[in-house]
Amino acid sequence: MTLTRTFAVLLLLAGCAHHPPSGQASIESWADHHPQASQELGQWVQGHPQAARMFFEWDAHHPERAHEFVTWTIYHPNQPIEGFVATHPGWTEFDDIAMHHRPAADTFMAWCRRHPEAAEALMSHPGGLAWAGHHLYAGAWQMQH
Repeated sequence: MTLTRTFAVLLLLAGCAHHPPSGQASIESWADHHPQASQELGQWVQGHPQAARMFFEWDAHHPERAHEFVTWTIYHPNQPIEGFVATHPGWTEFDDIAMHHRPAADTFMAWCRRHPEAAEALMSHPGGLAWAGHHLYAGAWQMQH
């Protein structure tokens, strides 16, 4: 990613973080409102740093798709990742995650299903997962490059 593009993504994320939709808590307070979910997400990042990096980058570039994945996961509790892939063809970056990081994707889906309110609250901020990765869990995955 170029420096200009990185800066643009960071500006976008910062803008989204400071202007939550009415009635919605700011992204900065997400972990305070969902401490158990935040702790478990941090454990997921530590256990799957390469996949976490890919999820964070995907969310930064495709926040609407990432939100759709989380929502689908919550509302299809008995469906494996293949169900999502089959109904969302052509999502190349996600297909790579699903193919090469299946255990991490399955664990992330389980986290979404255990903490649906927290997952939706995080994803209701465009780029929310990427923000969490860069602000809450950076030390767990950035050293893995």
